[in-house]
Amino acid sequence: MVQSCTPTRVMNALLVGGLSHRNAAVRSCTAQHLERLAEVMGMARLLSGKKDLTDRFLIAVSKLAVDPAQEVRHHGRNILRNVAPNDDFAKMWDKFAPRKERESLREVISKVNLKERYILSG
Repeated sequence: MVQSCTPTRVMNALLVGGLSHRNAAVRSCTAQHLERLAEVMGMARLLSGKKDLTDRFLIAVSKLAVDPAQEVRHHGRNILRNVAPNDDFAKMWDKFAPRKERESLREVISKVNLKERYILSG
C-alpha cells in the first residue's frame, strides 16, 4: 500500500485506522509508520499550512506524544524531536494544536530538547 499510494493517502489511512485504536500494539505500529512517513514526506511539506494535512498531522503527533503506552509515546516524541527545529513549527503549532493539550505538550517538547542538549554536550 505504501508504495502504491501517495504519502497523503497513506497518512490518512494510518490516522483513520490506527490513531485511536484500543489496542496499544496497533497504535504503536501506526506511530512507527507515521514517523517513517514524516521522514519520507519531509517536515517542510508536513508544515506547509495546508489545513487537512498540517492540522491532522499535528493533532496526531500531539495524541501520540502523550499516549499511555510507552512505545507509542516514544515514536510520537521522536516525531516531535524531528519537527520542532523547523522554522514553521511554532507558527503551525499555535494554529493547529489542540488548546487543551498545548501545555502538556510544551513540557514534552522541552524535555525532548533538554535531552538532546544533554546528549550533545555530554
